[in-house]
Amino acid sequence: MSGALIGFAGNAWAFRERERSAVRPLIAATLATALRDASAPHVAIALGAFPPASTRLRATLIGRAETAGPIDAALFAGLAAADGATLATPVVCAALAAGEAANVPGATLLDAVVAGVEVALRVERALHGHSERGWDVRGTCGRLGAAIAAARAFGLQRVAVRNAFGLAATAAGGLAAAQGTMTEAYVVGSAAADGVEAALLARAEFTAAPDALAGRRGVAALMADGLDADVLIAGLGERFALADLPAVAAVPISDALRDAVAALDRAPTLYALVAATRP
Repeated sequence: MSGALIGFAGNAWAFRERERSAVRPLIAATLATALRDASAPHVAIALGAFPPASTRLRATLIGRAETAGPIDAALFAGLAAADGATLATPVVCAALAAGEAANVPGATLLDAVVAGVEVALRVERALHGHSERGWDVRGTCGRLGAAIAAARAFGLQRVAVRNAFGLAATAAGGLAAAQGTMTEAYVVGSAAADGVEAALLARAEFTAAPDALAGRRGVAALMADGLDADVLIAGLGERFALADLPAVAAVPISDALRDAVAALDRAPTLYALVAATRP
């Protein structure tokens, strides 16, 4: 089961405009929320506690003038975008940070988000009783999707994608009991950051459990009542769970940001999108 999922996520094919169009509003809404809350108290506290590290790879801290390493950039994007966050939010934040650090074209970012969100949605739906046990799915399934998106942005091949997925599965967590506290934002931010970290480790040939989702002591066995194979892989690559996504919550989006997201698949790099997030 997991092999089919990884095969789908790791393939280098471009997705159709129908799927890319489904994630454009997610990217725009995530960025708009992150820009609005870039100076929120919980973001300022975290920035003070973890000043951006020095690293060769750099990505924008959304809504700020400075840059950081892609892991930190994903963390702070997730923290800032956490208000009204969905399962897609950590995926988008991981894809943005990894994509900018790797200087990928806009179309690659769109495809990374499509792959990551699709995997996150399918895993969430396939895990019986997972959220009922008290898990925040943004920190579990969202973390898995974030690793897939970052792996795709970094151009990882199948074995490395599987290792990134396995690393993220090992870190999967997030308590629904934290909702309404600053920790809720941390669940989203850490899921995005761990996704990028997992992809970077896998790129460096760090290994992980080959079946971290469906294996005997994998996520499904330890964190759910079972795993529905049909929900997980049926129609994979042909029928998209993305099609059933509800509309994103209304959030003010600037004209510059809207235009940059609309033109992503024609952008040679993420420069225009990044520029639209700087104060």
